[in-house]
Formats: sequence, structure tokens, C-alpha cells
Amino acid sequence: MGRLFSKFTIILLLLVAVPLAIVGWLGARIVRDEQMVLQHQVRELTTGQLRAIDTAIQASLKTYEQRVLEEMRPLTTDVETLRQRGRESALVTQMYVLGAEGNLVFPPMATPASLTTQERESLQRTASVWDGGSLFTQEGEDGSRASSGWHTWYWGNGLQWMYWLRDGNQVYVAELNRSRLIAELIAALPDAGTDSAGRSYASKQETAPSGGRVRLLDSAGLVLYQWGGADDLETPQVVASLPLEGPLRAWTLDFVNAGGSAFGKAAESSLLLTLIPSLALMALVVAALAYFLHQDRKRTLLEAEQRVSFVNQVSHELKTPLTNIRMYAEMLEQEVDDSDPKAQRYLHVIVSESQRLSRLIANVLSFSRKQRDNLSLHRQNAIPDEVLRQVLEQFQPALVAKGIVTEIALHTPEPRSLDPDALGQIVGNLVNNVEKYAAAGKHLRLSSETAGDLLRVTVEDRGPGVPERERERIFAAFYRVHDAVSEGVSGTGIGLSISRELARLHGGDVTLEAVQSGQGSRFVVTLQCPLKGESA
Repeated sequence: MGRLFSKFTIILLLLVAVPLAIVGWLGARIVRDEQMVLQHQVRELTTGQLRAIDTAIQASLKTYEQRVLEEMRPLTTDVETLRQRGRESALVTQMYVLGAEGNLVFPPMATPASLTTQERESLQRTASVWDGGSLFTQEGEDGSRASSGWHTWYWGNGLQWMYWLRDGNQVYVAELNRSRLIAELIAALPDAGTDSAGRSYASKQETAPSGGRVRLLDSAGLVLYQWGGADDLETPQVVASLPLEGPLRAWTLDFVNAGGSAFGKAAESSLLLTLIPSLALMALVVAALAYFLHQDRKRTLLEAEQRVSFVNQVSHELKTPLTNIRMYAEMLEQEVDDSDPKAQRYLHVIVSESQRLSRLIANVLSFSRKQRDNLSLHRQNAIPDEVLRQVLEQFQPALVAKGIVTEIALHTPEPRSLDPDALGQIVGNLVNNVEKYAAAGKHLRLSSETAGDLLRVTVEDRGPGVPERERERIFAAFYRVHDAVSEGVSGTGIGLSISRELARLHGGDVTLEAVQSGQGSRFVVTLQCPLKGESA
């Protein structure tokens, strides 16, 4: 009890000192984490607004596409009609027609002398599109071909666009007027004005968070258009960025905010004002908790002693009626007619469960006596092999039910001075562990041998074994290995502890030896057991 009190005193001191020592670090960590959360929330909010802007751009692009289709129809290969459409259209710079083999039908490449200046310039501008075969007649992975779509390429001052439409074996292509397309896309965005300093700002302030600005960037990262607040953005910081969809995926929308913005400073100041009182309150709570635990310790220890005493008394009270139940159940099991398998099965359950409960009560009583330093032996002359056979007989039905084959190699038939109940309890705990944790190995070997006054009993299985780092810990009271094998298996965690204590009272020990095969466990019990008539 004194050792427990010393441990509790150390823990109590650590409980008070450690939180107070790390309060500064904790405060900085909380401020940093809160800032990250705020930044994430702002980024998510801003990204959502950028997606809404992208939706508006895509809607404008769809409208532009429909207007281009109207100008491409009716589809024709007539040279003069196509030239006239190219001259008169504000949306389309040049028309093209591809044949079944992907060759250019229009402009008429077969007669170079007939090409106009505009057509020669367009062919030079789109040379990379036609090199290496047609881009508009290739089949997809499923073998089908699309009927229309967008195509982009780079030339001159940036990204260029074509819209194409397949009709039979021919593909009709419209090279779009880049300047006109950009102008119409920007028209779908909020109007930008200027403030008193001549800087741009958006007339629809709700489209950009306060203190920042939304920018539309081309594939080279150049600003095509921007709108938003009129704050000083000489040191802009990108808060969120979103690539556009479809044929504009090389373009980007981003939201920039001024470095060291008022929003960030206000958030940091608010966090500090909230954090400092919270940390001070936490320190008071920790100190109060330590005082409460100190005052509550005596009552807790007293209650623990009362509970242990109660469990001990109940176990003693249960022992006598349980022994009678077990005895009469065993007697009745022998008398019941074998022709009544149901009665035999019921009696078998009663006997096996009463035996298991007897072992549990024996462990609890032994542990209680150990806690009170009152654990002792009652030596008498007994034959070790008979004690071991009785243990196996008790467990045989359970072992058979789980398919565990028992191998016996007993070589101690002479009477020796020992406590047979203690030996039975030690080996019973070990066999019980094989039944619960090593049933997958389907094998149990129990052997005994002597060397002078030393009795050596070995319990070996072929189960999953015990990790090397756990081989000493498992002998501690209430300690259980947590793994897939022990998960869901009931147990008190005191069996091995009691077994070792009883063995050491016999002048021996219980150890776990390494198995050469690397699988299974081998528990070795050693006891000082003089021959009959000799001094212990």
C-alpha cells in the first residue's frame, strides 16, 4: 500500500507540474492550429465562390458554342460560301473542311495559287494542328467517334480554340476569334470600375471576399481580367486557386489577398484574447483537480480494500456450495443412462462450467492471500503424475471439443512432498491458457521429469506463441497480451501471476522458454519436491 501511495504522489506532482510547464507551448500550438483552420475555411469559402464564377464562364462558353454552330450551318464544302462566312463572321476567324482521310479539303490545298492571303496566314497559324494526321477523326478506346468537340493549341500570344463538327466522313472546323471569345467571356464576369486612386474594383462586391481580388489568368499566368476590393495588393498572397473546366482548363481563377491583411491580424488578436483566459482557467482547473484527487485518495484506497475483502468473502462463500454442485453433478453424470445423450450433454456442461468456476475462485482466493502476504503451501506426500492426470481429465472434454490432441509424457510416479492443490492450480492455469489462446495449434504436450529434488513439468502447444517483448510482462497481475488471438477471450489476467507465485513458494519458478520452430509456447514449471520421507 505504501508503494502505491508513493507512485500516486509522483503521478500527482507530474499531473500538476507538466501541464503548467507546457502551457506556453500549448498556447502557441493552439494559435497556429486555429490559424490553419481559419485559413482552410477561408480557402474553402473562396474556392466555392471561384467555382460559381467558373460556372458562369462555362455557361457563356456554351452560348458562344451555339452561336458558332449557327454560323457553320448549313454545312457545305463550297469554297466561296466558306470564304464569305470567314469574312463576315465576328465569331470565327477561318473555316476548314477535312476529308475522309483527314486531308484538308478547304482551304483548297490542291491549288495553292488559289489561296487567299487570309487562308495562307491561317494555314501557317494552324500548321501544328494538321501535322501528323487529323486530330478530329481518331477513334476513342471504345471504338466510337465523337460527333463534335473543342480543340486547343498554342500559337503566338497564347491559347487558341477550334470547334469542330463531324458530318458523315467530313469534319467541319471553325477557328474561333480569340479576341472576341475572351471579350465575351469577360463580359460574363462582374463589371470593374476604378476607385479614387485609379485602381480597379468590382461593382458587385459580393463576388469577391472583402480585402481581396479575383483574377482571371491565362495559360502564361498573365492577368486577363480582375475585380474585387480596392485594398493595396502590392504584396498579394494567393488564398485559393481554381483551374477552369473544358477548353479553358489552361486558364486559372484565383483569389489574392493583401499580405498581413486586417482579417488575419484581427483573427490572431481574437485568438490570443480567447486563449490566455482559457489557459489560465485550465491551470486553475488542473490545480483544483490535483487537490481533489489528493483528498479523494484515502477514500479510494479504503473502498478498494473493502472491495477486495468483499470479493474474498464472496469467493469463500461460493467455494463450498460450488464444490457440492460439482461433486453431485459428477456423480449424476456417471449414473445417467448413455441412451439419453441430451441429459449427458447437459450434465457435461454443468460439470465443466463448475470446474471452470472452481479454478477461477481458486485463483481469486490465492491472489487475495498473496495481496495480504498470506499465501502459503500445505505440503503432503503426493504423486505428481496423478495430480497431472487429474488436471487433464478435467480439461479433456473442452480440449476434445476444440480438436486439441493431447500428448502425455509423465515420468514422476513416485510420491513426493508437495502441495497437490497448488500443483494442480499451476498446471490447470497453463492448460486453460492453451485451450483459450492456442487452440488453433491443435496440440498440447504435458510432460514431467525429475532431477534429484527438482520436479520439472512442461506444458507445450503449437499456437501463435507469445511475442518476445511480452514474455515477462504476461506474468504481471492483470496484464493480458492484446492481439487478434486474445481479442474477445474472457480472462482475469491473474492466472500466470498466481502460478508463478505458487511455484516460487515451492522453491521453483514458472518460465516461458523459446520454441525452436518459432511457433507455439513452452511453459516450464520447476518445483522443489523432496522424495517421500525427506525434509522439504
